[in-house]
Amino acid sequence: MNLLKREPGGTLAEDRRVQALGVVAVLALAAVPFSTTDALTGLILTGLVYVMLGISWDLIAGYAGQISLGHAAFFGMGAFVSAWLTTPGGAGLPAALDMPLLVAILLGGVASALIALVIGPIVFRLTGHYFAIGTLALAAVIELVMLDRRDLTGGATGYYINADISIGELISHGDMMYLLTLLATVITAAVTYYIVRGPAGLGMKAIHDDEDAASSLGVNPLKYKMYAFVVSSFFAGIAGALYAHHSLYINAQSTLAVSWTVDSLIVVILGGMGTFVGSFFGAALFLLLDNGLSAIVGGLATAVEGILIILFIIFLPSGLYGLIEDNLVEEISGSGADTDVDADAEIAND
Repeated sequence: MNLLKREPGGTLAEDRRVQALGVVAVLALAAVPFSTTDALTGLILTGLVYVMLGISWDLIAGYAGQISLGHAAFFGMGAFVSAWLTTPGGAGLPAALDMPLLVAILLGGVASALIALVIGPIVFRLTGHYFAIGTLALAAVIELVMLDRRDLTGGATGYYINADISIGELISHGDMMYLLTLLATVITAAVTYYIVRGPAGLGMKAIHDDEDAASSLGVNPLKYKMYAFVVSSFFAGIAGALYAHHSLYINAQSTLAVSWTVDSLIVVILGGMGTFVGSFFGAALFLLLDNGLSAIVGGLATAVEGILIILFIIFLPSGLYGLIEDNLVEEISGSGADTDVDADAEIAND
């Protein structure tokens, strides 16, 4: 039975029932800190961070077709830059750098975007698996440098962040950070949606499908790759800044760990690459597997999780989104296809 409908070239996000469900979900998530335990609130906050990482990584990989393995570097640098700005003393920096939390989080994202802007023209000289290896090497170099600079990062020990934004006894710091993370997730989803549905998104899809053909039609591959890379890095930096200020502790070895990149990939694979809303499904399933399997199979949880992910890749290559699309969505005729054709022509002539 098909419960949802969409026009050719459209997405599920355009269905009013899906939009209404999204509003209800956001309101339900906003009520979490006031109706559950701190442990569950922290767990769902981690899930929201995974959604931000999944959406941002999918922008560069699922839409622009560039498999980056350096996402953890931007996540970690956003965390560190924001921590330096809220707790400069912990890194031996002048107290004059002390800034409000919201400004520091925003600048953490900006710092990650600037790093991507600087290194993008260099790493995009590489293609295919060479690009993936290059971004992985970049992340490893940044992690080693940050571990070595103990004066700025505390080395392997790390340091605690002083940035309490609790409102007396009414709302704790953890709850405030949860609400900020929820707001940031909604903004990340909204901005990314309008990017991928606009001319920039069509340009990314063009180079994803065939970079040479797109280039011959007047599409500038580097322009759209850089666009995706910078925006993706910005949101990854925001996610890192939020996570660091929720935990109030930062450590170069864990904050810049490649596991953040791997988790981003898993979220997108489970949800569906290049599907936008797939990251929401993927993050929910990943949290369920990551936490539920430990209680069921104990020490074998990691192995079982890996097997399940492999099965997903083999039997559900389009993820949970593809499963929903195949069984619950009916495609109807409309003007969406004509609109896409016109937009494609506009990009080709840009």
